[in-house]
Amino acid sequence: MENILMPREICEQVLMIGVYYKNNAPGGMAAVIQYYEKYFEKLHYISSWKDGCKITKLYYYIKAYTICLINLIFNPKIRVIHIHTAADNSFWRKTKFIKLAKHFNKKVIIHVHASRFKDFYNESTQKEKIKKYLNMTDKIIVLSNSWRDWFINIGIDSTKIIVLNNIVTYPKIQQIKEDANKIKMLFLGEIGKRKGVFDILTAIARNSNYYKDKIIFKIGGNKNEEQLQSFIQSNNLQSFVKFEGWIAGEKKEKLLNWADIFILPSYNEGLPIAILEAMSYHTAIISSPVGGIPEIITHNKNGILVTPGNTKEIDEAIKYCINNPQQLQCFKTTNQTIIKEFYPDFVLNHLKQIYTSLLL
Repeated sequence: MENILMPREICEQVLMIGVYYKNNAPGGMAAVIQYYEKYFEKLHYISSWKDGCKITKLYYYIKAYTICLINLIFNPKIRVIHIHTAADNSFWRKTKFIKLAKHFNKKVIIHVHASRFKDFYNESTQKEKIKKYLNMTDKIIVLSNSWRDWFINIGIDSTKIIVLNNIVTYPKIQQIKEDANKIKMLFLGEIGKRKGVFDILTAIARNSNYYKDKIIFKIGGNKNEEQLQSFIQSNNLQSFVKFEGWIAGEKKEKLLNWADIFILPSYNEGLPIAILEAMSYHTAIISSPVGGIPEIITHNKNGILVTPGNTKEIDEAIKYCINNPQQLQCFKTTNQTIIKEFYPDFVLNHLKQIYTSLLL
């Protein structure tokens, strides 16, 4: 059993609401909740959304609202409602829980995980309404200083905003000897444009004769699998590019131990759990300077940052790591130190302080 870092006397006073996270559910928000469950003595949690058909989504929303209402009426111990949200419909659904909690005079934390919250806000015709709901809360948890600055700039009360690091558990380090004579590169995330996986493949495909004897690239993820497999086959990359499907549990641990480079050249992000997990396994990072990523990855210190969509820069970054093994090792070593502030004892001690401040 994991060490308990959030004691029962606090857990009993906090009701948490967010996505379905059981059975290795995909997504960064689900991963955060999975880690919380390990270290909370009792996680009092309601799933308000689960991927599936419209009926499934509606069922989870109605069920969550009903359970939340019952708790607010009949459980006097509940004093804080901790709501996890993304953008778009996720945010609008969560406003119902904000209003409900405030009707019962509860303290409310909204924990913003959305990589595209800026786009959601900028594209919205209801900006004042978004700000109204955010300012109704007692605390707004964001994932980086850049996100904190952005929320302040749109008019959110700065005293409400707290930067809380995303959480990763301690790594299970093991030696993986396979493919020892090649650079091992890993992508984990949703298959599609936003995470940049097709940009990586395009960069590799243009130089496939160079890469085929130098790297093994493994891709783990969900959605658009047929499009991905078609690209790999049509560009004759299958000898050194492998699609592993959705990765979780022991298989993910093995791949993180296996990899030399974790690559995620996203177009937008909050602060990706996938990068933090890779850093915890002493892996070099190639990513993009979006969201909170530049606060943990310094160009040429513990990784390489490339412009989203720039396949030339992606190609150059991979080749740099291949041709500079000492620098690659330096990236890995540096990440061992940086990642410590994202381990459970540090993050949950901070979260405990947030809860305690609202429970006084």
